[in-house]
Amino acid sequence: MKVKRYLFGIGALVLLLLTLGGLLPRPVEALDRDVTRTVMRAAVQIWAVEEDNNGRLMSKWSGSGTIISADGLILTNCHVAMPRAMWDYPEFDYDFLVIAMTIRSDETPVPTYIAQVLQYDPYLDLAVIQISHMLDGSEVDPQDLNLTYLEVGDSDELELGDGLAIFGYPGIGGSTITLTTGNVSGFSPEAGVEGRAWIKTDATIAGGNSGGTAILDDGTLIGVPTEGGYGGAGIDEFADCRRLADTNGDGVVDENDSCIPMGGFINALRPVNLAKPLIKAASSGLGPQQPPKPDKPVQPSGEASMGRVVFSPAVNEYDQPITVLDVFPSGSGEIYMVFDYEGFEDGVSWQPILVYEGEVYDNIWGLASWNGGAEGTWWISIYNDPLPDGEYEFVLNYGGEELGSATVQVGGASSDDPVFYDIHFLYQGEEYGYVLPAGINEIAAELDYDNVSSNTNWSHVWYHEGREVAGGDGRALSGSSGTTSLLLNTDSGSLPKGFYRLDVYVGDRLAATSDFIIAGEESGDVGSGSVFGPITFAEGEGRNGEPVNPASEFDSGLNDLYAFFDYQGMQDGWQWTRRWYLDGELVVDTDNTWEAGEEGEDFWVSVYSEDGLPDGTYILELLVEGEFIQDGGCVIGEGSTPPPITPDPTDGVEMYGYIFDADTGNGIPGAMILFLQPGITVDEFQWIEEEVYALGEADRDGYYELSAPLVRGETYSVVAGAQGYNMIAEDGITIPEDLESPFQLDVDLQAAQ
Repeated sequence: MKVKRYLFGIGALVLLLLTLGGLLPRPVEALDRDVTRTVMRAAVQIWAVEEDNNGRLMSKWSGSGTIISADGLILTNCHVAMPRAMWDYPEFDYDFLVIAMTIRSDETPVPTYIAQVLQYDPYLDLAVIQISHMLDGSEVDPQDLNLTYLEVGDSDELELGDGLAIFGYPGIGGSTITLTTGNVSGFSPEAGVEGRAWIKTDATIAGGNSGGTAILDDGTLIGVPTEGGYGGAGIDEFADCRRLADTNGDGVVDENDSCIPMGGFINALRPVNLAKPLIKAASSGLGPQQPPKPDKPVQPSGEASMGRVVFSPAVNEYDQPITVLDVFPSGSGEIYMVFDYEGFEDGVSWQPILVYEGEVYDNIWGLASWNGGAEGTWWISIYNDPLPDGEYEFVLNYGGEELGSATVQVGGASSDDPVFYDIHFLYQGEEYGYVLPAGINEIAAELDYDNVSSNTNWSHVWYHEGREVAGGDGRALSGSSGTTSLLLNTDSGSLPKGFYRLDVYVGDRLAATSDFIIAGEESGDVGSGSVFGPITFAEGEGRNGEPVNPASEFDSGLNDLYAFFDYQGMQDGWQWTRRWYLDGELVVDTDNTWEAGEEGEDFWVSVYSEDGLPDGTYILELLVEGEFIQDGGCVIGEGSTPPPITPDPTDGVEMYGYIFDADTGNGIPGAMILFLQPGITVDEFQWIEEEVYALGEADRDGYYELSAPLVRGETYSVVAGAQGYNMIAEDGITIPEDLESPFQLDVDLQAAQ
């Protein structure tokens, strides 16, 4: 079985572009001295230490961090604060995290506090810790700390050439705080991360800066220097691991001391926006996310190998290649390499390497710890606008050895060869995405084509769990471009559940490919079964695994909130996601590899706080392979917003219509109509996404379609408006039980005077 993965895959040709004469960024302006002093006090050194039998504290490794609140919240890397979550080896155990503060720039930082870990995300390699004790072990009241801290900025506002300053404590920079400067060189995508996954920079950032402070010239925290690698055989396999301290207490620093992982040289920053859910969860008092039960990792079978490799100019929102190219035309801006893998093991080091025109670039992608499970499909990418012509070889190193490679060419005129692209899967005539419900007997694949003729020889093959199940020659297509469809069906029963792939060929050349899944419960209604059943919230787990005190409302002071659900039609190795929202703000966004088998009852996940979960409304969303499947909500104490409603597409009312200018009768491009979550009035609306149940945006003719069907019998508040027009807002719009679907609702807006 091979399944799609949403994990590590990055790339930006920073070094390559400099070598080939890319644009020079503007120079970094000198920091204001007051800003420098503020940042210097907020940038801390973090030491992981353990206590020997004589009570002495011995250092094991160090990194950097940034104070982000007056009461002592610190943002850093997971591999600095909680490496055991990334690599399960006893070398990464420690007793305390010591926080050292810089008083003067020419003096070593002073060990001052002890901190505890509040939140961590091993996938993003980010963590939030909290100062909790003085160095002598006495407790501190965070409210009395009044520490210098940095404001957290908006990393989505960064642009190429923006100046950056990096503060931290690299091992090669001596014992004092170190400042380096540079510019934003680019942004890198990563499978499974929405938006910017990495900020590339030409600033020199050495190991020990991991977890540190990347700021704009006004002192706003914008990114976290991030780099770490581990081979799984021992702590010495870090990218740069040095014996810098007398860790065994014998008075000599030598080969008998533990190696301190310093990380090597870093040229990538995690955007600070990726840390905001962790920061929100930590400031709300939530504890770190625990692995969902049961904890039985899927073990690799056989030797590690990489399989079929394809190249594409882009991937869609489900990480599927939009088309397949053997040669990219001159002026191309991006290349995605998509490959299958088998026999991989979490925790083993891996690193893609780029070879351009015979020259090796081994710092385009950093050394990382594999966490994508035993088998699946992955992608990495490189980009620039444009990419230089030439030969690009992608080499994959796994566990310190070359596992395989693939080559693609950029250059030449745009090809007139036939192209197939943008595959979408549908059932019962409605687009449904890439996780299709069990119980269906026919699937349609729609795809676009270009540059075809009546003589174009094309064909297709359907696979189920790696075995060919259907296929044939393509029919004659009308016109040189357009849309066509392919069918997969069965005359007996329903299509079996599992992993599917569709390949489309022009002659012998693979022209397009896409994966999808059939999963869920086979019920009497075709396609109505869900992978995850309704969510039940409870205070705990009973002796037989059942929910304890299930409810939708809980008293204040609850320490643990459990969410139970049944599941069916799942498969070990599939990727699934859980997202918790507190009063509309995302506080947990965690990907996991499914390891609980095909079906079961009362599977649970939870959030907790030792001091009691904060009052509010809690929403849990569940996704499979990146596609939304189920959600539910409950209230602890005084909730601020009601839980959202999951639409039932088989019973809801689909709505469409036009938004017109009341005077001219012309459609208004870009006009919006919003149906708010039931229970939220117009006056209460805070203009945040979580408060919107469904929306429609008008095209150039004023035409819109709502993003979700409306629930019959439910009551909504509605807002409609456009720039330059008076807004319409009304509460108490009830959808009649007998309203036909689809329903046309036209709106007239009056131009503002």
